[in-house]
Amino acid sequence: MARFEEGHSILCPPLFEGEAYSQWSNAMKYFILAHDFELWDIIEECYIEAPKKKKKQMSENDTKAKLNSRAMHIILCGLNEEVSKKVSTCKRAKEMWEKFERLYGKEEKKDGAPSCANLLSSSKVDGVLALNEPEVSSNSCDSNSYSFDELQDAFDELYLEFEAMNSKFKKMISKHEIENDFLLKTKLDFENQNEILKMI
Repeated sequence: MARFEEGHSILCPPLFEGEAYSQWSNAMKYFILAHDFELWDIIEECYIEAPKKKKKQMSENDTKAKLNSRAMHIILCGLNEEVSKKVSTCKRAKEMWEKFERLYGKEEKKDGAPSCANLLSSSKVDGVLALNEPEVSSNSCDSNSYSFDELQDAFDELYLEFEAMNSKFKKMISKHEIENDFLLKTKLDFENQNEILKMI
């Protein structure tokens, strides 16, 4: 009769030590989903704190903040010391997950199927792109060049700022709509009172 060895504990997240990222990320995703679907939503959608003007918004912020903290805690519990240092400055679970993808996902793409970046770096494509490429002076300075990771980090920060501003403007629009409804109601009340006074 066949005997099976013990599998991984369902109570402990899969451990990531810097290798086999795709297998780990899939295992961690299902580990998080098994705990709470909302935790994975926080990782995919990102937690952005809304302005604390109403009790409802404060309650939503607290709930999302707790989910974000739980998601980050689970992820950190599945990392060794060396990997955890690379995401120690992240404030959001989504930010951590995207950093893993940049740091380790692209490494696996080099060994597997060609990525878009690898395809674009081929000599044939370079030759086609060079036809429409403007000439660059040999005196051009390279001091303003940035790595892909630096540009990606800057983009992520701008995206988070955009989302925060977008959320802020939506709240402002909603506030103005409520004020507009109040003014219309007040106008109707005054008109009704005016009609009543005319009849006296």
